[in-house]
Amino acid sequence: MSILLPYNPGLLPNKPAPKPGESILIEVAGLPPVKDIKLSIRNKKHKFHQRFTSLRNSATKAMDGRAWTFDEVDINLVIRSPEKPTIQGHSEFLGGIFDTLDGSSGFTFTYLPIVFEDDSQVSSCNLNWERSYESSYSVHIIFK
Repeated sequence: MSILLPYNPGLLPNKPAPKPGESILIEVAGLPPVKDIKLSIRNKKHKFHQRFTSLRNSATKAMDGRAWTFDEVDINLVIRSPEKPTIQGHSEFLGGIFDTLDGSSGFTFTYLPIVFEDDSQVSSCNLNWERSYESSYSVHIIFK
């Protein structure tokens, strides 16, 4: 949480962006954030807002002070849970992850990018589900 703001907008990087061919692996407990057109996952009133903050915190740690990229990335997502998630489609998970890892601004907030500036930089993505006793997920990002 920021001292001046009621939310954490993110950190300014102090290292260069990852080079093409490098990758990071982000591991998070629970289920991924979801894209919701009714209420932004960035809004503290969203019932899954904690998923947004958990992924941002884990991604910030994985980036280790490096700047976000302006180049393309590939994303491989593995969701693990006791039951296959029952949402309209897995695209809501991908959209939620994209919205969490890129930058955004609205009338009452601004979030700095963490991994990439805009989700249009995602050149390919893959999603797999695995049965597991505990819910968790991993996001493997390959910088191009």
